[in-house]
Amino acid sequence: MTRVALQLYTIREECDRDLEGVLRKLGAMGYDGVELFQLHGHPAEQVRAWLDENGLVAAGRHVGVEAIETELPQLAEELRVVGASRLAIAWVDPEALAQADAVVDRFAAAAESARDAGLQLGFHNHWSEVAPLDGGASFLDRLRALPPGLLWLELDLGWVWQGGADPLAELEKTAGRCPLVHVKDYASREGRDDVPVGDGIVGYDRVIPAAVAAGAEWLVVEEDDVGPDPFGAVERSLRFVQQVLS
Repeated sequence: MTRVALQLYTIREECDRDLEGVLRKLGAMGYDGVELFQLHGHPAEQVRAWLDENGLVAAGRHVGVEAIETELPQLAEELRVVGASRLAIAWVDPEALAQADAVVDRFAAAAESARDAGLQLGFHNHWSEVAPLDGGASFLDRLRALPPGLLWLELDLGWVWQGGADPLAELEKTAGRCPLVHVKDYASREGRDDVPVGDGIVGYDRVIPAAVAAGAEWLVVEEDDVGPDPFGAVERSLRFVQQVLS
């Protein structure tokens, strides 16, 4: 059964102020889990306790590739404590894609190191990774050429759409290796004005069923700018996703 998580970057300021209170509210709303990007100054044991108290699961964690290369033992221990095994490289500089083969090799080496540490490494895309590179294949296509058991792909379906690609086509090409996907909605392509899921024009009434069919275990809600009512925004997203899943 596909579950729903919140990428905590969405409400990062609230997490900095009161992570315990945030997790309490998300559990009460009905979220199944969260995706971490840091621990906001708390020990992993405390974060795990708060997750358990509120019926939440750590679906995974975002990380920079540099941290995989320099801090892997600490990351592995942190994830063991919070109860997760999936890491996703959160970002690649679009300018680095001019040397796409070197980046792919770097990610593959990081994935092998993560696997040796008992972790599963993935990659979370933004807009630039769906554009054709020299030779016609996109950066995501080049990553898909790696063995499925080595690197999973966290398709950000909003960024896929924002980059001019078709989320349904990307899901079809990534079926079986996208256990987590991001659901992010936009009011338009021009201003990158993200809105609660279901309020925009990405078309999640069609995209969410396709994500489930592609094997997504987690639909991860994310909104970069939630405006003046952050908890209202993330609850609105949750209710829409739950409605489509039902």
